[in-house]
Amino acid sequence: MNEMISKEDILKELFNIGVGKAASTLSEIIDKRILLDVPDVKILDLKDGDAELNEYLSQVAEGAIMVSSISFKEKLEGKVSLIFPADKMRHFINLCLHEEQMESPYNAEFTDIDFDTIKEIGNIVLNSIMGEVGNYVNLHLDYTLPEVKVFHCIDAETFMDNGEYTLVLLLYITFNIENTEIEGAIVINLTLKSLDDILNKIDDGR
Repeated sequence: MNEMISKEDILKELFNIGVGKAASTLSEIIDKRILLDVPDVKILDLKDGDAELNEYLSQVAEGAIMVSSISFKEKLEGKVSLIFPADKMRHFINLCLHEEQMESPYNAEFTDIDFDTIKEIGNIVLNSIMGEVGNYVNLHLDYTLPEVKVFHCIDAETFMDNGEYTLVLLLYITFNIENTEIEGAIVINLTLKSLDDILNKIDDGR
């Protein structure tokens, strides 16, 4: 158990380095100070059931949810998704586009510009995180273009579209922009071999 906790701590540190780089890039692009943090990392095995993943998702996924995803292959194979409540992302999009927050009730309608903005944010954050892992374990990742969807409810089944992905790395993530805090999650679907490759490389480097 201590060994696994140690590996999770190393992964958490790698992810925090990655989101730190993403925060710096986003801050420069929108000219606003952004802080990003990954306070916790969980390794879940979906073959034992998805109840635990649903429990974690329920803590960050209430109401409409915006999900930005990219897939990767070659040396590591999997899919990584950035998840945030859609109402919070509406406010974040407005801040990114330097638009005033509307006082009218929130609705889940997003324009093409909104989706393009989230794609860019997701691309920066997810590539920074997975790129840091890839660099650390010296494994190449070949990414797809980001895909953004809005879900009115979300559960573990949403992230089980490939039967080969039996393991999940679940990261809580917090955006802080101009004193507005947005809590979300990152779900990384992996094959067993891919997670073994990462953890073995971590062992070799310790």
